[in-house]
This record gives sequence, C-alpha cells and structure tokens, in this order.
Amino acid sequence: MKGLYQTQYTFPRQTDLRRGKVRDIYEIDHELLVLITTDRISAYDVVLPETIPYKGQVLTGISDHMFQTFSGEVPSAWISTPDPNVLLMRRARIYPVEVIVRRCLVGYVWRLYRTGGRLISGVRLPEGLIENDLLPEPIITPTTKSVIGHDVEISEKEIVESGLVPPAHWETIRSYALHIFQRGIELAERGGMLLCDAKFEFGEIEGQIVLADEVLTPDSARYLKLEGYYERQKRQDPQIHMTKEYVREWLMRQGFQGQPNATPPPLDVEVIREARDRYVDVYQRLTGNAFQPRDYRTIEEEIYGRVVAALEQV
Repeated sequence: MKGLYQTQYTFPRQTDLRRGKVRDIYEIDHELLVLITTDRISAYDVVLPETIPYKGQVLTGISDHMFQTFSGEVPSAWISTPDPNVLLMRRARIYPVEVIVRRCLVGYVWRLYRTGGRLISGVRLPEGLIENDLLPEPIITPTTKSVIGHDVEISEKEIVESGLVPPAHWETIRSYALHIFQRGIELAERGGMLLCDAKFEFGEIEGQIVLADEVLTPDSARYLKLEGYYERQKRQDPQIHMTKEYVREWLMRQGFQGQPNATPPPLDVEVIREARDRYVDVYQRLTGNAFQPRDYRTIEEEIYGRVVAALEQV
C-alpha cells in the first residue's frame, strides 16, 4: 500500500493550487481553501519519496476533532471536514510568525541546549537539564520565515517592535496559543501521552484573529508516551516518541539530517509500518475514537465528489 502521495484536481471556481510539504492546497474564489492532506512525510525540511499510509487521514481527523473541541474557545478558519483527508477553510491573511509553545527539552531545543545554547527566541533556559526534561512552565519560542524558507528564531519583543504583528493582536495570539497548549496537555494525558511542544499558525479574517492551520496533530506537535516517563527520566533512558520524531531519529541513525545535496535513505518497510501504527495510535489516544481506515482504491473519486458537494453548500 503506497498511500496518497499527490492529488491533481480542477475544482469548480478554483483560482489557485499550491503544494506544501504534506498538503495540496486548492484556492476557491480567492476566499476558500480546500486542504487535502496527503500521506507524504517530511523530515529535516525534506519531503521523503515514501508515504506513511493513513497519515493524511490521521492528521485531518485530529484537526477536525480539535476544531470542534475548541469551538467557542478559539475562533478558527475551519468550515467543515467533507472527507477524511480534507479540511474546508476560510482563506485568512496569515501572520508571518509560527507560534511554537514548548514545555520539554526535545528536538531542536535539545540540540541547541546540549551544545551550550541557553537562549532561544529571547527566552533563557535553566541550567542542569537533560534531554526530555520538563521545563518549569511552557514557553513561547516563535519563528518567522526567511526568504529561503528556513525557520528563523525571533523573540516576542522583536515581533511587536518590527511590526510583524500589532501589539494587541500578539497578546491575543499568545493567549490563544497558551490556552490551546494547556488544553492539549490535558487531552494528551487523558490518552496516556505527554505533550512536549506544538506549533500554531494564526491569521486574520475581517478583523478577527483565527486559528488557521492544523491543531495538535502528530506533524505539528511532539508527544511522548506518558506511562513510565518519569522513571525513564530518572534512569536517563530514551523516551518513547509517539510521532514522526521516530522517523527523524531513524534517519539520523542512517547519517541523514537534511545536509545540503544529501539524499535521504529509503525508509525501511518496518519503519513505514511502525510510523503508520504510531500515527494511528496518537489519533485514537487524542480523540478517544477507534480509527476507521479508508479504502485507497476509491480515495481519489471520493475526495473529488465530496469536495464538489461541500463547495455547493458555501
């Protein structure tokens, strides 16, 4: 099973098509976005040639669950989920800042810390920590995009002073991000997971600040297995990653970390299967619902028909 790698549709009233690392984004009437989440997977800013079956369905299902969960708490651009791989969204004016909330020394922040770095996005980290340790409290470490597309650290003060986001809007954004993150901690713990960090994207529609991207998915957040976490930390044993950090770590062991002109090694079948199972596991833990895998034999026709039907309603 190869999964859904790419789509190529022409929808009614379509005005643009863009491809992200994982999603194919169809613009409708310059006002709506059809976000089709494929099974592509990226690591170290490189899109791998393999797919992780059901990954797109998992990401869409979790986002759908979260948009409904936070309805009434945080405004969003979400309209509906017409297909297991599709989100229908209002088109927002996106703020050029990615809001990352962290509470655990994993990933990039750990790589920075172990080489002596103690300052990230204007926030100073405490001394004496080891990999996967919890921070005293969640911190916000925003990034913005450079012209070549790599994430660039920026402090909250710099965001406001540079005019990237008006001060009052930034206060609302940081409040929303911290609220979602705190609720995410609770939802994760209910499912036996520890939420390490999460990134959020916000935009503006008719003067209202809205959540404009996927929410607490395994591609936008890191989760560790909660059972045995504290015992493993005391022994300084490796933690159990529930998300695509597993794939990143496998690639790292093969000597690939996104080096310029380097080709990622093909993912082993066992790695693909394990990654698939971890994505599905996170879906079930976060939503409390049993995962119902879709039929790939009819996926292309189903997506097209359901999107067209949804567009007729808006």
